[in-house]
Formats: sequence, C-alpha cells, structure tokens
Amino acid sequence: METIEELKEMKKNMPDLQIKEISFNLHKLYIINIQTISNSSMTNSFILEYFSKRSLIKNEIFSSLKKDILNYIPSISFIEIDKKNIMEYLFNGFTIIIFNDEIIAIETKASLDRAISEPTSEPTIKGPKDAFNENYNTNIGLIRKRIKSENLYIKELTIGSITKTKVSIIYLNDVVDKELLNDIINKISSIKTDKILDTYYIKELIKGENKTVIPTIKSTEKPDAIAKCLTEGKICVLTENSSNALILPTFFIEYFYNSEDNYQKKVYVYFVKFIRILALLITIFAPSIYLSLITYDQQMLPTNLLINFSLQRSSVPFPALIEAFLLMITFELLYEADALTPTTRGTSLSILGALVLGDAAVSAGIVSPIMVIVVAITAISSIFFAFQDFQSSIRLYRYLTMILSCFFGIIGIVFGFLFILTKLCSIKSFNKPFIISFDIFKSKNKLIKNGLMVQNTNKTNIQ
Repeated sequence: METIEELKEMKKNMPDLQIKEISFNLHKLYIINIQTISNSSMTNSFILEYFSKRSLIKNEIFSSLKKDILNYIPSISFIEIDKKNIMEYLFNGFTIIIFNDEIIAIETKASLDRAISEPTSEPTIKGPKDAFNENYNTNIGLIRKRIKSENLYIKELTIGSITKTKVSIIYLNDVVDKELLNDIINKISSIKTDKILDTYYIKELIKGENKTVIPTIKSTEKPDAIAKCLTEGKICVLTENSSNALILPTFFIEYFYNSEDNYQKKVYVYFVKFIRILALLITIFAPSIYLSLITYDQQMLPTNLLINFSLQRSSVPFPALIEAFLLMITFELLYEADALTPTTRGTSLSILGALVLGDAAVSAGIVSPIMVIVVAITAISSIFFAFQDFQSSIRLYRYLTMILSCFFGIIGIVFGFLFILTKLCSIKSFNKPFIISFDIFKSKNKLIKNGLMVQNTNKTNIQ
C-alpha cells in the first residue's frame, strides 16, 4: 500500500514510529503507533494479542475491520478515519490499524502528565486544593466534576499549523451571552499561527482590542474558580498541555476578589476588600507622594518631620528621584530573581537582598532609611494581588506617577490619578466595559451578571 510505504519512509527520521505487520492468508494487517506517546501495554494487550491469535486460530478474511473491532476489542474510543488524518491521530497517541481500505484509530494514549496537585500560583487555605495539570481530559473532568449540567457546552477547535493544538471554549448555554460567545469564538477561530503551546499564547493573540497594560483577560489554575465564573455567564478557554485556563471577559473589580472570600464571613470579606483597595493606592502612589513632599511640596510637611527627613538625606549623594529609582530597580531585580530561582535558594536570596544589601546601602550613605521604608511598604502592598499580569501593570503606573510627582508635585500625582482613572474607564473587555459597578459591598456574582447583561431567556444553541 502507498500509505504504508510513506510511513516506512517516515520511520527513517522517526525512530519511535512502530509498524507491526500481521498476515491473514494473502492479506496483511498493519498496526502502527508512536512509541513515545502511546501506551505500549494497551497496544500489546488489547490489539496485538487479539490479532496475533486471530491470525493463528481464525485465519480468515475480515468481513469488516470496524465490526470485528467493535465486537472483540474492549475499547470504546475508536474511530474510522481516512489516510489524510493518520498522522494527526498518531501524534495524539492513537494506534492505527490498517487493513485493505479500512483505517481504524484506537485511543491508546500514554500518561505523560503529572498528577493533580495543589495550586502553586494561587495558594488556598479553606477552599478546594486541586489544580489543573497538563492533561486536557483531566482538566475538563475537574470542571464537569463541579458542574453536572447538560447545559455545559464545549466547543473544540484545532489551532496552530505545526502544533495542531486542541483548544476548547467552555460555557453554560443557558446563561451565557450569545453575542459575547460568538465574538469570542470568531476571534479564537481567526487566529493564524504556527504554534499554540499554552493558553497564554491564546491570551496574547486575542487581547489586542485595547492598547493598555492593564490585563483584560485573567488566567487561573483553579477549577473551582472556573466553575464559579461559568455559572456567572462567563466563558473559559482551555488548551492541551496547559495547566491554566482563561476567563473571558475579565473586569477590573475581579482583581479585588479572591477565592478565599467565598469561605469567610461577610464582615471580614468587606474589610479585606477595603484593605486591597488601600493596598492598590499605596503601591502606586506611596513613592510619588514621598517624592513630591521631599522635592516639591516641602511646605506641606511639619517642620520637625522636614528637618528629620533632611538630616537623613544629608549624606545621600543623589537627588530623591534617582535614589527612589535605584531602590525600586533593585527591588525589581530581586523580585524577578526570586521568581526564577528554585525554591531551595529563594529564601537565601531574599535574606541577602532585604537584610544585607539594604542595610549596607543605608550604612554607606547611598540611600536614606526613610526611602527604604517607603519602597518596602510599596513592595508589600503589591503582594496583595496574586495575578502577575496585574502586578506588572501596577508597577508601570507607579513609575509614571513617580516621574510626574518630581516635576509637578502633588498636582502631578492628581494628573497621574486622573490619567489612570480615565484609562480604566476607556478600556473594554470583549465589548464590555472594564469598569463595572465598583461597589465592594455588592456580591461579585450580581456585579458580573450585570456587567455581562446575561439573558437567561435566550436558549439559542451555538453550533
């Protein structure tokens, strides 16, 4: 057969491609798989063993290969394919059986994924402690485990001319906004690229509707968070080989909520939300307020405090702006180094940076103690936000307000605040306003549904 000859030619450059030939009278049956991504035990036990015995005991011609497999091979995951799809199924861990003009693919995927573990980027105390892993079916199962509804729809796409990655768009058909759903499906379907290796590739390719550093798409590794968002009318995106799922759309208010809030008393939750909002203001504006008071609006400080600040800065050879930037850049270096350093070394690096380097810089007169305190408070406040993309956008706006405060003082900070507020109000997330009702005393569920304009009476199915 021409197909077999082509496969044998490929085997020269694919040593893990296995081709087994079994004879039936004058006819030949071929069993093909890729050893590194197929389960050899399943292939040997359920396929090879059966056909080997059949060739010895019942040496007869098949009336139908598909019928024979259906009756005698204990596998529910098989499909009849044509020759142009052979490589696609081989690369997905299937075993291919070829007999005359019949081609059957039986699922024999090897387990190449880690077990379900606790979330690492979103640690939790009271909530569920299972997280997505790199197995596509496992991730779908973790969602279905929580949402036992026939209205949980999954639309699968294949994206990437080289990787041919399976991408699923998941939604609850009875609560989703159909206009939003069509918009997201069209955007993902229109992606033209040669590779999709993770959900973050999807995120980068569909977020181009806003020229802003504020993330309008959130990712999570927690299936309980995905289940909650689905019940709120949102749409989630999963890909093969990725332990994160995307939540579409994402609103600004969601960065002030945490999964732990679902398991706390309301009074405490309101208090924590207020602290998070305060932390956002501190991490963006604390350095700029200090710089404006030191360099531009000194008359606003009490005399004793101003004298104290002046004595502390008397030995510092740099202007306040340069001093602030030196410390902030040092913090950025430590932050990135700590994120990329193995856990066993991260503690040593933190001690070196925080204690040794900070104390030595103050003793050498390079920076003032008050500046170290301001930068430390700023850094601590940014830790309140677990999502790295949001933290990065905060850092960029922090530097903007620092520069404005040095040249225009408090007026510069006001301009910076108005600029950030105006920018937030102009952002849209999939044609939905990024800033919806920002009432921290309302339930998140109600806010999200209002923002999405969910129409529960719309029962139209999206095919």
